[in-house]
Amino acid sequence: MRTIHFRRFGLAVLSACLLSVPAAAADTVGVVASIKPVHSLVSMVLDGITEPHLIVKGAASPHGHAMRPSDAQALAKADAVFWIGPELETFLVKPLRTLPASARVVRLMEDDDAHQEHEKGHSEHQETKHEDEGKHGHSDQDGHDHNGVDPHIWLNPAHAVEMIEHIAEVMTDILPAEAERIASNRDAAIDQMIDVDAEVRRLVAPMQDDHLVVLHEAYGHFTEHYGLQPFVALSVTPEHKPTPGNIRKVRKKILDLGVRCVFAEPQFPDTFVRLLTENTSAQTGVIDPLGAQLIPGPDLYPQLLRLVGFAIRSCYEETS
Repeated sequence: MRTIHFRRFGLAVLSACLLSVPAAAADTVGVVASIKPVHSLVSMVLDGITEPHLIVKGAASPHGHAMRPSDAQALAKADAVFWIGPELETFLVKPLRTLPASARVVRLMEDDDAHQEHEKGHSEHQETKHEDEGKHGHSDQDGHDHNGVDPHIWLNPAHAVEMIEHIAEVMTDILPAEAERIASNRDAAIDQMIDVDAEVRRLVAPMQDDHLVVLHEAYGHFTEHYGLQPFVALSVTPEHKPTPGNIRKVRKKILDLGVRCVFAEPQFPDTFVRLLTENTSAQTGVIDPLGAQLIPGPDLYPQLLRLVGFAIRSCYEETS
C-alpha cells in the first residue's frame, strides 16, 4: 500500500499543442534533462527505452552553469526537455527560447498559486517565458535567485512522485508505442520512492527537535516533508558569498541553539564550515543535494535521498 502523502505541486508544460503527430521511434527521440536529480527521474521512466542527455554534469552546480557545445547540440535536437524552471536553471532560459515549436519543454516547478498545466504552441511558450521572468525578477544575465521560492523540490519524494507521473505522461505522448513499458517503469519508480521515503523517515526521526546548519537554502521541502526543524542556512545560494556579519549571526545561532552539526556541500569551500564551527562543539558532515558525487542514471535519485538521511543520522549518532 502506498503511504506517501502530498499536496498537489504546480507543474507546467510549456510545449507544442497536443495535435495529432506521427509516432516517434525510441532510438530517434532526443530527451534532455537539466540536473542530475531530474535526469535520474527521467531515466527511471525511460529505463530500457532511451538514454536522456544530462546538461549539468559532475560536481557542477546549476547556479550560474555554462553549457558546453555538446549540450547546445543536444538541446537543438531535443524532442523533450525536462527542467525545474528559471528559479534554478537560469542559464537555460535563453537557450530554451530558441527551440523549435515541436520541442516539448517541461517545466517541473511552478509557484504555489499556479496550480495548472499549460500545453502551448511555441509562440505562447515564448510569451510565458517573458511573463515568468517578470514575475520572478529574472533576466538572462541574472544570477540564480530563489526570490523567496525554494526550487529544490526533488528533496521531497512526494514531489518526485508527481514529477515521475508527469514525465511518464509526456513521454507516453511522444512515444505511444512504448506506453506499456513507460507505465511499468513509472509504477516501479513510484514503488521505489515509497521505499526510500520510509527508509529516510526512519533515519531522520531522532533529529526532529534538533537544529542543523547548512551552507545554503536548499532543504525546505526536505525538512517540511520529514517534520524536521528548518535548517539554519548561511547564505541563499552558492553565488551569494556570506559576509562576516552572516557568519557571526550563524555562529551565534550555533551556540544559542546548541547545534550539533554543520553540513558542508561539494559546491562550497570548506573554509565556511571551519569558520562556523571554530570553538564550538558542533560536528561537521556533508550533504549533497544534487548528487554531485554520484553516477548519473536511474539509481542516482534514491541514493541521493538516502545519503541525505544517512548524513543526518550519522550526526545524531556521533553527537549522542
